[in-house]
Amino acid sequence: MIRPVNGSGMKRMALLNDLSCFGKCSLSVAMPILSSYGVETVPLPTAILSTHTADGFGSYVMRDMTDEMKAFAAHWRQLQIKFDGICMGFFGSVEQMHFAKDFLRDFAGEDTIVVVDPVLGDNGALYGCFTEEYVQAMRALCESTQLITPNRTEAALLAGCGMDAPIETLLKALTVENVIITGVHRGEEIGYCARLNRQYMEIFKPCLPQTLHGTGDVFVSALCGELMNGKGMPQALKDAAEFCDDCVQKTAKRGESHWYGLAFEDKLKEGRGL
Repeated sequence: MIRPVNGSGMKRMALLNDLSCFGKCSLSVAMPILSSYGVETVPLPTAILSTHTADGFGSYVMRDMTDEMKAFAAHWRQLQIKFDGICMGFFGSVEQMHFAKDFLRDFAGEDTIVVVDPVLGDNGALYGCFTEEYVQAMRALCESTQLITPNRTEAALLAGCGMDAPIETLLKALTVENVIITGVHRGEEIGYCARLNRQYMEIFKPCLPQTLHGTGDVFVSALCGELMNGKGMPQALKDAAEFCDDCVQKTAKRGESHWYGLAFEDKLKEGRGL
């Protein structure tokens, strides 16, 4: 007998992203951070990896989850699960992005918050595992959403602009209603440039002299937590940027041995006064 699963009063968010078991990114970051915001998380892994793909881990093991995604979603339809939010990140193929559009059709209602953190590239280049067809599919998926959070490279790829295009040009070229461009460098600072509710805003923080992986995932997770708790997009951006910067500062104190991800656990523990 199938029992009702809706109506508890707790906000629920579906997370379509990879699960990198070691390395602190994507689902392993989003689930605990969103839970700390009082949001019920429902992961739908697009792939399962032994580690994330940054240099330093050597060869990694990856398993594609396309068939499982389809089967899981079919079961959720039987349960008539309702989602207050849907956040999407890494997809392993164009087929998975076509599935994602079907997922939005089946599970996103009029009031569902939909965020896409498009994984395409970084440092001025498309990731080697992706093709132009993949970029086009991601562009089509993003156009179905309310808010996207690309880094500067991904914004240029989605907009069809050169990598040296000014931020203002990228924001104008992107047709999604709300855009936050992350990882924007300005002198000794790094931050966010956004077009939210047709208004431009920016937030910059001091840039540390070390590379830290997973900052975007921590930021987007906190951003979704703020949005799911009723914050407007401008305030959610401000608070999520502050949350992420706190995590960066706490990670820096742990030294070079914590290069592979942010010490967001320290931030969550601090929030509980422990």
